[in-house]
Amino acid sequence: MKEFGLTVEQTIIMFSYQYHLVLADIEYEPNYAIKIKSLKKEWLTKWKESTEIFLKGQVNEDDTGNSYFHLITDFELLKKLVTPIKNDKGNKLTLYLILLEVILFKPYYLLGNTSDEQFKNLKITDEEKLTIKMKVFARTLDIDSEIVTRFKSNYNEAVNGIKGGFNPWLVGVLGAIVLAVAAAFFTPAIAALLAPILAPGLSGAAAVSAVLAALGGGAIAAGGLGMAGGFAVIVAGGAILGAGAGAGVGALFAQSPDTALTQAAKLEVVMKEIVHIQKDIRLAQEIIKEQRQAIRSLEDERDDLILNKEKENNKQKIENLEKALEYLKNALKRNQDLL
Repeated sequence: MKEFGLTVEQTIIMFSYQYHLVLADIEYEPNYAIKIKSLKKEWLTKWKESTEIFLKGQVNEDDTGNSYFHLITDFELLKKLVTPIKNDKGNKLTLYLILLEVILFKPYYLLGNTSDEQFKNLKITDEEKLTIKMKVFARTLDIDSEIVTRFKSNYNEAVNGIKGGFNPWLVGVLGAIVLAVAAAFFTPAIAALLAPILAPGLSGAAAVSAVLAALGGGAIAAGGLGMAGGFAVIVAGGAILGAGAGAGVGALFAQSPDTALTQAAKLEVVMKEIVHIQKDIRLAQEIIKEQRQAIRSLEDERDDLILNKEKENNKQKIENLEKALEYLKNALKRNQDLL
């Protein structure tokens, strides 16, 4: 769906907000925590480099051989570059998608290189202060700052519900569960699968690092994944929409069904905004239609795997797709109930 596609420029803006979010977290670290501050700065540098490698693979050079694929580290400049998007009334959903990905961004994940070990114990310094920073970001996007809390709450509720319904015991540890789900997304198998698409011309650790940075930031290129229309992205659940998602997204889910869970939860957050805030029932119905098509497409892919059981690793892929389909069907029902 074109509504869930970002241009390269918009994707750079999304990543740039994430950069400034991590920068804020580093600033909130106590001055006496010199080593932690230093490690966080090093992680941010490596993440920025990996993200820009990913972005470079998505932009086409113009006639002069110049391309812009760098993150915007000057926050005042970033605010200026957002202005054209804000001025286009048709971009309201785009702004929501950017903000949602920033809100759900969890830094300090593995980047697939030899220095990962030193980052494994890093964590956000002060969630409350970072939430305040997110609200500042929301205002620069001309979005009500209270939506930050609503997005977080709706996402946690969606993950819990799609996984199998309300469980009072889970509420206290839901943050940890969400982190565990997100961690499953960053697997070497998925990185290897997407490296030729997201990091063309690269190999080894550089390619894996670029892929993991892209996935962690919420963006993924179209190309070989078969997503319809321009620069399609895994942003706010857009990747699970439509039969056009095809084998590429199916391959992701066959490696990690939790990918389907995270995307479905994001999509539910957006659906609630569309139905209850924007009251755009037509778009909501179109999304549900696309969800049904995506499920049928993935069922076909699963059936193809079942017919080729003798092929190596198919058993695990079938089980993963079954779990992904369970998540997607639960998500579809929850979205239908919103109407």
